[in-house]
Amino acid sequence: MNDVDRPFQSHALLLWLGEGLLAVVCGLGLLAGCSGFSPEEPLPDSTFTRVLTEYHLAKTRYSLDAPYPPGLRDSILARYEVAPSEFDAALDYYSRRPKAFNALYQSVIDTLQALQRPGRGNGRPGTVPDSLSRTDPRGRRSP
Repeated sequence: MNDVDRPFQSHALLLWLGEGLLAVVCGLGLLAGCSGFSPEEPLPDSTFTRVLTEYHLAKTRYSLDAPYPPGLRDSILARYEVAPSEFDAALDYYSRRPKAFNALYQSVIDTLQALQRPGRGNGRPGTVPDSLSRTDPRGRRSP
C-alpha cells in the first residue's frame, strides 16, 4: 500500500461508518415513530375504570353460569362509546406505567368490593349494569 492510497482508504472508511450510523439512527427513528407510544392517556381514567369494572363483573357472572359470549367485551365498550383500539391503547398505556395502573385499578377493586356488600342494589331496577342483566324471552329479568 502506498502513501497516496492511504487517505482515500481512511476517507472511504469514514463514509462507510457514517452511512451505517445514519442508517441506524433512521431505523431507530422509524421504530420509535411506529411504536404507538404516546405520553397522553388514550381514555379518561373514569371511563377506563368503569369499563374495567363492568367487564370484570360480566365475566364473573358468565363464568359462574355459562361461558361468556364472545362479543361481551365489545358490547361493554359500545355502551361507553369506546373503540376496541382505544381500550387496547389504554391497556398498553398503563402497562408502561404500573404505578398509575395500580392506582387506577384500586378504584376498580373498591367498586367491586362495594358491590359485594349487602344492600348494594336495594332491589331497585337499573342498579345492575346492562351487560349483567339477564332477561328471558318475554323481557322479564331473571334472578
